Amino acid sequence: MKKVIISSLFFLTLVFASCSSKNCKECTDCKTKASATLCEDEFEKTSDYNDKIADMESDGCNCKTK
Repeated sequence: MKKVIISSLFFLTLVFASCSSKNCKECTDCKTKASATLCEDEFEKTSDYNDKIADMESDGCNCKTK
């Protein structure tokens, strides 16, 4: 019974986590920065998210909507 409850909680957490990440961009092929996937909901403000994307692109990263 414990395994069923734990499995259910894990599955629900996974579903909600994947659904909550909207407006994500995957930035690759950067000159000096590490490649990264950035999602808007990881930032307090949308402007912070946009600034980070602009910073990555200024380093030569190719940022595409994921």
